[in-house]
Amino acid sequence: MRPVTQSRILVRLAALLLIILTTGCYVSPLSRAREQVPIETTRSDAIRILNDQAWYHQECPNRITIDDLFFFGSRSYDDAQVVIVGSEPIDGEYIVYIISSFEANAWHAAYQDCLQRDRFEE
Repeated sequence: MRPVTQSRILVRLAALLLIILTTGCYVSPLSRAREQVPIETTRSDAIRILNDQAWYHQECPNRITIDDLFFFGSRSYDDAQVVIVGSEPIDGEYIVYIISSFEANAWHAAYQDCLQRDRFEE
């Protein structure tokens, strides 16, 4: 059996540190959005902030509120990550009241009439 040398130990520790850093530093788009856009932010400010990193933004108006969908990561319809920012009118201005996300199947169904499918890759 070969003795374990100090250089082998350092190489293994460096590899372990690299694995920890690459997997432990990932911040999901939803977490990042919640950090950058506090509840009660104006809708226009939220759009400006999230448009910096999203590759697609789609406004989906409801009867009173507006859901803004921001897409991150993959441009595939089935693999894209969505952040949904809900805003409601308060004193004549739309204000963010929720920041959420859905699994792909859920947002496909909930927003199928709102999305522009040609913005996604097949």
